[in-house]
Amino acid sequence: MTTAKTGPKTRARFRREAPEERRRQLGEAALRCIVKHGNAGVSVRQIAAEAGVTQGLITHHFGEINELVAYAFDIMSEGILQSIVKAVEEAEPTPKARLDAFIAASFSPIMMDRDVLGVWVVFWSLILHSPRMSASQRQEYGDYVGTVQGLLGDLSREEGFAVADLRLAAVSFTALMDGLWLAWCLNPDAFRPEEGVRLCNNWIEGLRRGAHA
Repeated sequence: MTTAKTGPKTRARFRREAPEERRRQLGEAALRCIVKHGNAGVSVRQIAAEAGVTQGLITHHFGEINELVAYAFDIMSEGILQSIVKAVEEAEPTPKARLDAFIAASFSPIMMDRDVLGVWVVFWSLILHSPRMSASQRQEYGDYVGTVQGLLGDLSREEGFAVADLRLAAVSFTALMDGLWLAWCLNPDAFRPEEGVRLCNNWIEGLRRGAHA
């Protein structure tokens, strides 16, 4: 009787991880490898060692290394956008406050991190040669620009100023923020994050006055 009662309890401690949970663990291991080793980290052997699994498990879940790296890209880009959107959602419910929160979050420590640049450099090197990576980048960029477009549209309607082409304005503002982020990652002495916020606010003021698309 004792064995019958304790046996199932012992076995219950062991469980098979859900496929999506295991995929995410492998994706996060891939990110860690890329941060540590750059392009050399794009290796089934190294990622398997980092995750503590067999190389065959990676093949089982992803088929090929590019699929895993693209999945890791999705994890990182979605996490970054979600952290920014969370800051927007926690701001005062006015268009200006929400846009201010978006800009501030974009220059927060989670974004101003040179390790993130190292991961992006690896991803950029693969985009032209991997349809899966290219598709992920287009999705990520579209989501980001769409978020910016929504914020700028809300601000223009609330404050009563016209924007000739809201989509192009969002593309332009995104390019400004991307350029500032890249410049800082390459040389953190170029400007302080709070100066980046001020530059973006100056751009928004120009939009109010009709200086941008």
